[in-house]
Amino acid sequence: MEAKKKEIIKFVVKYLAFFFMMVVLNSASLNNNLQPFGFAMFFALVWCNQNIYCVAITYFLSCLVMGFNEVNIICSASTILIFLFCYFLHYKLKKPLNIWLILVYSFLSQIAFMYFNIDSLDGLFYCLAYLAVGIIFLLATLIFFQAVIRKKLKNFILDENVCAFVFLAIFSLGLSTFEFFYINLLSIFALLLLLFLRKVSKSTMLLSAIVMGLGASLNAFYTGLLFVFASYAIIIWIFADKNPIFLILGLLFIDLFVGLYLQVLPVYHYQSLIAVLIGCGIFMLIPKRQLNDIISYISSNDKSNLVENIMNVSTKKLNRRLLEVAEIFSELQNQFRAMSKGNLSEEELVDTISQEIVQKNCQNCKEQNRCLRLNNRETMQNIKNLVFMGLKKGKLTLMDVEERFSKNCIKLNALIPYLNELILEYKKYENSVNRADTSRNIVARSFGGVSGVLEELADEINVKIKVDSNYERELMDELTCEGIQCKEVLIYQKEYNTTVALLVKNDNLYKSKLNKIVSSVLDMNMYLISATTSDFPNYSSVIFGVAPKFDVIYGVASRTKYNSSASGDTHSFLKIDNDKFLFALCDGMGSGDNAKRASTISIGIIENLYKAGFNSETVIDCANNLLTMASNDIFTAIDLGVLDLKNGGCDIIKIGAPLGFIKHKESTEIIDAGALPLGILDELKPSVSKYVLSHGDNIILMTDGVLDAFNDEELLKNHINNLEIINPQTLAENILNEAVHLNNEAPNDDMTVFVIRILERKG
Repeated sequence: MEAKKKEIIKFVVKYLAFFFMMVVLNSASLNNNLQPFGFAMFFALVWCNQNIYCVAITYFLSCLVMGFNEVNIICSASTILIFLFCYFLHYKLKKPLNIWLILVYSFLSQIAFMYFNIDSLDGLFYCLAYLAVGIIFLLATLIFFQAVIRKKLKNFILDENVCAFVFLAIFSLGLSTFEFFYINLLSIFALLLLLFLRKVSKSTMLLSAIVMGLGASLNAFYTGLLFVFASYAIIIWIFADKNPIFLILGLLFIDLFVGLYLQVLPVYHYQSLIAVLIGCGIFMLIPKRQLNDIISYISSNDKSNLVENIMNVSTKKLNRRLLEVAEIFSELQNQFRAMSKGNLSEEELVDTISQEIVQKNCQNCKEQNRCLRLNNRETMQNIKNLVFMGLKKGKLTLMDVEERFSKNCIKLNALIPYLNELILEYKKYENSVNRADTSRNIVARSFGGVSGVLEELADEINVKIKVDSNYERELMDELTCEGIQCKEVLIYQKEYNTTVALLVKNDNLYKSKLNKIVSSVLDMNMYLISATTSDFPNYSSVIFGVAPKFDVIYGVASRTKYNSSASGDTHSFLKIDNDKFLFALCDGMGSGDNAKRASTISIGIIENLYKAGFNSETVIDCANNLLTMASNDIFTAIDLGVLDLKNGGCDIIKIGAPLGFIKHKESTEIIDAGALPLGILDELKPSVSKYVLSHGDNIILMTDGVLDAFNDEELLKNHINNLEIINPQTLAENILNEAVHLNNEAPNDDMTVFVIRILERKG
């Protein structure tokens, strides 16, 4: 309830301020004749998204204050009604209302004024002058108000400063007409503004004094107030850091000196000293804390330098932190590798098992003295030979024992079963150690991969960011002219990449012009990277980046093996970076549900590891180890490719996959087949090929069912080379249909054709 009450008070105060400003502007006249400034405020406030009904009522009342007569009522009412009609026509037709249309509608809204004043040639000239001056002032007011809303009174550029001074001059002209007991309101306002500006910028203070003095002189062309206000500014400059008493005394003295001694004013009234005291008194009543907060906010450094400095300092801190964390993960990788036990060497294993047999089997034998003392070397060699043979064969029988040893050993019937038991136990132990070591190696490689990812991220962000403020104003103007409501613009460069961040109203978010405007202003092909909801109500944060040179489309066609329940072929096409795409074709060994499960698991692991940012070597290594450890029946052949859209570079990795093709405009080249499938061997050496692709090239990947159908790689290559199909989906379907036809419409294996086509982006 309390918050709502505060909102109501804030709303009322705001529109009372608007009302006062409109009354002042309606009072401003050039040479006691032209008064074209009142309607500018009305149009500017509507353009700045103020409540159109409240603004209209405020404008109408301000006009009545200046004169309650028939002409004034008709002229102000027609101005409001004509603009409201145009405004709601745009709203109904959902057409943007840009700044140039505002100027046109402001001209049309003065039809009633022209009707009452064009009664002669002089009246025509008067109306034309009225409209010309009014529209120029309206344009200045629009730019000034827009800058105030967007920049909050700070970091104005040249044209915004000019428009601000134009508005200040006309506002001073209107305010100079208000006097109470010879106390001019403009003098009080001027002192307040100059005292405030002395803490922001002394040069701005002096320039504002001159502008207010010139503005007040536009009515009677008498420049007395120019000298008065300039004198105020000089005294404030001199006594800015002195005791406030000296400042007040100085202002009183200079007012008397300029008014009485220099006689710059037609008539000097001592009430002018009261205006000085009122102005200084009001300023001193402003709470110091609030005043300092406002001054600190307005006089802060240039936005681009501030943002640039903050971003670069933050990235340096983040770079150091990422490198520290990367070092931690690298150390964890070394520690987990050191934890791997590994298996005994063959010689160590034979010795260990032999000693175990002697201790267990020969300990209580009555022939122990003969065998282990008199013939120790020969006995131990016979036992080692037996153990070695057992390890090779996996299991021994009495038939495997040498005749000489079988005659000399009286406990051979107990030794052979015990040896087989030891071999079996060791195999179990070996598998357990291998699995544990594989797990440790996977974790170690994962830690190493994370370390690598963090180091890459550290390198990526360790680049100085340069904010480009030159285009920000131009882009804001273009968006405004096209009726796209944008609150903030930030353009910055990182190396050779330019990024544009906008705070755009949700209604304008997906307008087709948005991307064109950004590209046109920056003179480069830009594209939408992301659009997310912002903290500001009804606005979204939009990020544009430089569009890569290439784009990519794909097509896929597949057919399940004849009489099979499911296809073991799976494909993936995934964006892993702003400029990079991952494509993969996975063939689970065989067909049916098991093959489908194998390929789905494999491609899922690969997708997630790539999305996490791991490089290709780590991805393949981890995926292979995971599949090897998981089960003995998850074997998959994989085609894997990473395409860089910035330069057309493409890395193609084949693991147990059949050959592929790259179809150029005039030729077709073969991509060599890969090594063994994933999940068979612990150590894997995939086939890696690097290519640089150009516009119109097609990468054609296929599972072995397609290649087997053609039964001749040259036949398949010629078939692909002779096709003049542009659409990748149609191309994939054509190759698949031919393979199925060669199998008499009953495929002997799952068949999939995956076609990736690279295209140059149009500007």
